[in-house]
Amino acid sequence: MLAKVEHKFIDKELFHMSLTHSSWVNESDGREDHSNERLEFLGDAVIDAVIAQSLYEKFPDFNEGDLTKLRSNIVSGVSLAKVARKLGMGNYLLLGKGEEASGGRDKDSNLANAFEALVGALLLDRGYAAASQFVLQNLNIESPGTGFVKGRNDPKTDLQILVQSKTSFTPDYKLISRDGPDHNPIFVVDVLIGDKIMGNGVGSSISKAEMQAAANALTKFQNH
Repeated sequence: MLAKVEHKFIDKELFHMSLTHSSWVNESDGREDHSNERLEFLGDAVIDAVIAQSLYEKFPDFNEGDLTKLRSNIVSGVSLAKVARKLGMGNYLLLGKGEEASGGRDKDSNLANAFEALVGALLLDRGYAAASQFVLQNLNIESPGTGFVKGRNDPKTDLQILVQSKTSFTPDYKLISRDGPDHNPIFVVDVLIGDKIMGNGVGSSISKAEMQAAANALTKFQNH
């Protein structure tokens, strides 16, 4: 797959540089001047910008914190390394003997850095549009798997991410009742997806009831 990317490069040296690990440069006796570290710096900034804009447009109701969580998950080293493996980048890396012997071709850090460097190389070679297209083709923000991080977000955030990745709706929370004395109230809340009630929650505050409703809706919506 990476051969197709290489074919599109005007300056093949940029492609070559994006895959050059610092260990290769250190052992090259001056034959190689540059590793992919500067391109990595550039590509990292491009990836952040592209994903940030895409999430901003895809999830208009998310606040800054939600968007930051999503972006962090999508552009994490583990995620980028996974994409790099799919592209077969490990086979193309130029590594020093020590790094090669230590399993460097399959290290998450090397693969993620190479992916970032490749994006930086694309930016310099063919411009922002080409680099952006490459990022969006490989880092899929449409899939709930990239944004739905069970256990790391609260249920309301998880539900909103999941729902908006599959539908055009936003979860709507409706207070059904408030019972009990003032010092110990009981709130009942429904959460609706479109016109369908997908979950019900009970809690000592509206916030807690909404969280429970969201947690209940998550299971139902995932199996819907």
